[in-house]
Parts: sequence; structure tokens; C-alpha cells
Amino acid sequence: MIRIALAACLLLASAVEALDIDLTPYRQARSAGALGSVAGRAIAEPPRPSAPGRPFAGTAVTLLPRSPILLGTLEGLKRGARDTLETYREAAPAMRKAREAFERELLEAGAPDLSPLLQVDQDGTFRFDDLPAGPWVAFGWYTVSNDVATGRPNPREQLLFPRLLRLRGFKTVTIWLRELTVDGGRTATVELTDRNEWFTGVIEEKVLDAVGR
Repeated sequence: MIRIALAACLLLASAVEALDIDLTPYRQARSAGALGSVAGRAIAEPPRPSAPGRPFAGTAVTLLPRSPILLGTLEGLKRGARDTLETYREAAPAMRKAREAFERELLEAGAPDLSPLLQVDQDGTFRFDDLPAGPWVAFGWYTVSNDVATGRPNPREQLLFPRLLRLRGFKTVTIWLRELTVDGGRTATVELTDRNEWFTGVIEEKVLDAVGR
């Protein structure tokens, strides 16, 4: 079951490598000066209305042209993450790879300007300007590192498993996914909060325990 689920995720991720959208409307909009903006915040909801919200400083936000295949891939990985512990562990790294594959296709298609990326300011705000009109997807990514204290394997285990990986820590990953439309001369707004996250997963950090260490 785990192998089938992982194979399906890899198949979906590989499908993203075939650019499935027509970039012409975005290029025509830019040439015509039909440019808009996207502004927003990445901030935790305050515990009280009178209290300030905590900014998710360090959040990375990227905008991508709306791709049905990419969205389908990400949705499939999200659904599959509920199946087993293994698919849950693999979901966030696979989502990142799917997004990077799509960005690579945009680069190879001569459209690096259609995948702008930035980090939110210290107050949690962000803004993209000079975006060609059209359908877009906002992809937010916020991580928190967590150390894990695990014992080292004994010498016998190291001899039996010379390439044994030990969990050193993990990152809690919060992902936001928002579809939006950019109109020329207007600003679309996006709110990323701890109450409307799209997916929460993990990325494990492992080290190799070599014999004699």
C-alpha cells in the first residue's frame, strides 16, 4: 500500500515537468501594460482582538501561473498524506519537489519572471508588483526547526547496518495555497494565518552514523 501511494505521488510529480499552461496570455498582458499587484500578510491570529498578531517572519511566498496539473499534484499528495505515516512524512518534501519542477519548466520556457519569490518582512507583510494579469497561485512555505535527542546505535548495530540513518531533528512545515486573479491596475490581497493553512507536514533531518563515530 505504501509503495503504491508513493509511486502514485512520484508519477504525479513527474507530470508537472510537462508545462501544461499557455504562457502567451501572460506575455500579452505584460506587453499591453496590464499589470497588477498582490499584497498580503503572513501572521498568526491574535489570542485577543486587542492583541497584535505574531508575524510568521521568514515565510517564503512565491507566485506561479495557475497550473491544473500542479494543483492536482499537490492535492493528490495532500490526500495521500492521510493514508500512512510514511506518506505523511513524504508529503511535504514531494510538494516542494513538484513546485520546483514547475518553476524549472517556467525557466526553461523563458519565463523566469512568472515565478517571483520573496520572504515576508519582519512585520509579516509582503507585496508583489508588476504582475501580468491572469490566474495565479500563491504558495506560502513556513518552517520551524525541532531538535530530537536520539541515542546512537551500539557498535553491533553499526556493524550490521553500516549506513544506518539517525534522526537528528525535523522541521514542521506550514503550507498555504491560494488561487487568485490579478487584474491590471488593481491589487489582490492574500491573508496567510494559522487558521487557514492548507497543509501542515514535516521534513525529517537525518545523519549517517558511520562505524567508529
